[in-house]
Amino acid sequence: MDVKRVELWKDRNATVLSNESVRTVIEDHGGMVLELSNLNAAGGRVNAHPLYWFRGKGPSIEEDINASFYGNSGLLYHLAGNFLCFPSFGGGEPVDGVQHDPHGWSANRRWNVVKYGSDAETGANWVLSSLSSPNANYPFEALKLDLVLPSHPVAYTSFLVKNTGDKPLPANVAWHNTVGSPFLENECVVNMSATSFVTPIEESEFKNTGRLAFDKEFDDLTKAPLRKDGTCDLSIVPGMIGYTDFVAGRIPDSAQLGWSSVINPRQKMVYLTFFPGPAVVEEDEIPFYFNSMWMQYGGRPFTPWALYEGGADHTFCLGMENSISYYANGLKEAIDAKTLLGAPTTIMLPPHETRVQRYATAFTSYENSKLGNGIQALEQSEEGIILKQGKASALINCDSTFALLKAIEKRVLN
Repeated sequence: MDVKRVELWKDRNATVLSNESVRTVIEDHGGMVLELSNLNAAGGRVNAHPLYWFRGKGPSIEEDINASFYGNSGLLYHLAGNFLCFPSFGGGEPVDGVQHDPHGWSANRRWNVVKYGSDAETGANWVLSSLSSPNANYPFEALKLDLVLPSHPVAYTSFLVKNTGDKPLPANVAWHNTVGSPFLENECVVNMSATSFVTPIEESEFKNTGRLAFDKEFDDLTKAPLRKDGTCDLSIVPGMIGYTDFVAGRIPDSAQLGWSSVINPRQKMVYLTFFPGPAVVEEDEIPFYFNSMWMQYGGRPFTPWALYEGGADHTFCLGMENSISYYANGLKEAIDAKTLLGAPTTIMLPPHETRVQRYATAFTSYENSKLGNGIQALEQSEEGIILKQGKASALINCDSTFALLKAIEKRVLN
């Protein structure tokens, strides 16, 4: 078990949290999770998160002479495999005169490390970071507690946000989990808790990049409607096919646990996100109603995804995102839409009150090769989460009810 601070590049610092198997690297800027790695069956270490080939390494995009290559987007300059989106998930259009950053200030501003250490009772290694609103017309104070526990192949996070103003604040909240090479390969299998799905409207960033029909609802991930005749199977990763698409999936109100997974059957490894489902979310918690897939399979022939405008897209990754949002179209459209697939697209943060969102990402290997066919059912137990495929099963040792995370929260915050 270890917790330490490291300098990645000049003026680019991060926290490394690790236990006997899993390791996570969280950069201060944007809270970007560059690494979530574990040991494979052969004993080698694999990072599930993509390290984008175009990722900048300077102090900021404003100091980089190649800023135009990134479309002057600081988010793309710092992009990494997972990050928190608040209070906007997607575009940065203004709301009530407040200009938001794409994917929110949480993904674009520097989190300040308040303190870090180890929990005496559980042995957890943790880091506590803070973020204040950069706009007085959208006042908030946020804390983010990241930690790993002994013997759990999991990175846990508690995100606590207080509306410090006198008026309710509308917000999106999302986790932008993304897997990439070398973990992500052709024939990886995707599963999730969502049971109904919808493709984006035509006027979206996927208008000229995708193969999926516009604004179509469907209830089987293996039969997604195409723009041309027929359907395709989104549960199997096809590799670099020259398209980039997005699908939003609705988590049932009856779900006690929200989750999404990617399995690599050749490597016998699984990447699993999980969080409290709509059925058990308490009044002071931020609910997630959507599992979404951003399928970056080579459909963006422009920089920084390609070397030049009109060039070949070099970027292969899969976003397994979980949110309260309107697709990933930003806070303004979420407010205007109000609902998607029958679920709210925003949460209102009451004045002078705190709301919390607890979240976990597991990455580990499994033994039974039958699980390579995907997850048919997922169960919570006292020991953790059980993945099932027919009679085959695998246990992920974890805090599936977040009871340990809540207890550590209290000790760290006090």
